[in-house]
Amino acid sequence: MLNIIVPLAGPTSLESRDIIFPKSLFEINGIPLIELVFNNLNMINGDKNFIFILKKEDCDKYHLDNSIKILVPNAKCVILGAETKGSVCSCLMALDDMILNNPLIISNGDQIFDIDLNTVLDFFIQNKAASGVITFDSIHPKWSYVRLDEHGFVVETAEKNPLSRNAIAGFYYFESAKLFVDVAFKSILNDANVNGMYYVAPTINEVIIENKKVLNYKISNDKYHSFYSMAKIAEYTNLRNENK
Repeated sequence: MLNIIVPLAGPTSLESRDIIFPKSLFEINGIPLIELVFNNLNMINGDKNFIFILKKEDCDKYHLDNSIKILVPNAKCVILGAETKGSVCSCLMALDDMILNNPLIISNGDQIFDIDLNTVLDFFIQNKAASGVITFDSIHPKWSYVRLDEHGFVVETAEKNPLSRNAIAGFYYFESAKLFVDVAFKSILNDANVNGMYYVAPTINEVIIENKKVLNYKISNDKYHSFYSMAKIAEYTNLRNENK
């Protein structure tokens, strides 16, 4: 069974004053964002252990956990009563719900891919990668990045620092949840923070230090949709309407 963690406890970046509900419940063509995200990840074959990281405030005020349980009845919801020091810390709060010896995907809760994610997962597994990321082309410092060697292997990652044109598309693969937990704790112990926050991308440097294989799966920018702003949501909505 594949572990899939979807962190939803971070601050919203949608700027409209008209938005009252959590970003996850914002509707795109009448479908809540979290449903689009789930449907996208659920296309992966096989049994899946979905774990959603939520803010207590969103559950108390808007019952986000109930919405997710309707959408994914077997999902596990980890509800955080306070802010953590970043996505790594939030994901580690799901430790008791992970199947440690099974593969793990960590995927942002505000993005979808227009690709077959089975192809990505098969690429990592067949090439015996300990870890892997999906990337797209960018040089903007709001993203995390990987640097590749001449053979195409990932040799370094960084958060908010363009090491190359390979920006990470918020999708991280680990051959086991245990590997992620181990490198996450090492990353924290080594104080690999950015402005006091601990992100997933730098944990992969610990995998590299252990001389394990880390692979990159590059996709074209038009296959990746990250809904970090109202403009990006409008852009995607218009695109879908045009293609109807």
